[in-house]
Amino acid sequence: MDALSFQLLFNGLVLGAGYGVLGLGFALTLRAAGAVNFAHGDVAAVAAYGGVTAVLFGATGVLAVGVATLVGGALGLVVAAIAWAPLRQRPVESTFIAAIALGIVAQNSLTVGFGGAPRALPAILSGGWRLDGLYLSAHGIISLGMAIFAFTFTALLLLKSRFGMRLRAAAEDPEIAAAHGLPVIKLAIFAFVFAGILSGLAGAILSTQHYVTPAVGAIYILKAYIAATAAGWGRIFPTALIAVAIALFETIGAALFSHAVAEGVLYLAFLTLLVFRPEGLAGDVRGRRV
Repeated sequence: MDALSFQLLFNGLVLGAGYGVLGLGFALTLRAAGAVNFAHGDVAAVAAYGGVTAVLFGATGVLAVGVATLVGGALGLVVAAIAWAPLRQRPVESTFIAAIALGIVAQNSLTVGFGGAPRALPAILSGGWRLDGLYLSAHGIISLGMAIFAFTFTALLLLKSRFGMRLRAAAEDPEIAAAHGLPVIKLAIFAFVFAGILSGLAGAILSTQHYVTPAVGAIYILKAYIAATAAGWGRIFPTALIAVAIALFETIGAALFSHAVAEGVLYLAFLTLLVFRPEGLAGDVRGRRV
């Protein structure tokens, strides 16, 4: 591989850091609460604007990322309180329609508050290293590090901790878990908050590489939804890995052909997967999908 190939791979992985963390949060909410949170992308967008606001008041790039994650966590709680908890006993369509409505409110609120002009967060750390034609930005490396930390922490929380065992038990069969005394609703709300934190981190990572706009949440959720469907409904880590693969495909495809061609091929491949393997590559653990 030449320097250009390695550069494309690096750029794709940095974009994949944002997509992967975003997909991780979306799949976590789906698995833990059985909720298709269509406001997840808009949470990332609003969180990114929270970081932008912090910068306007003099915050550094690192502090802006921290603000974005806190805003994401708070919004995750809002989504749970408005679009999930009051509707959880109703058909699943009610919850995702409510989430869509919240997303629309968020988009319009951002337009009113910030206007339609694109914004961006500053790089967490400027500079980088050049190796034989390959440029490794310090910000890109830090973004990859944050994504790896988010993946690792989530894996340890879900797979190794007692709390994670309780969360997984409540997700697998809420009725039996409740009969054994597990606080199913509180655990699901925690999943929303934690997913919101991941969404805020993803929004911060993505908005430092690309501009953020009030409507960008729709693009974010579409990529997360494709990753969740392609991986298998409710598969948390496969969803995140496929989100990374989507970012790599977009980056390399856009460089070799064009962004429009890469997007078209991506959606064509997704439709083909739905036809020949609708349960997803890793299988559907929820037994149903929207």
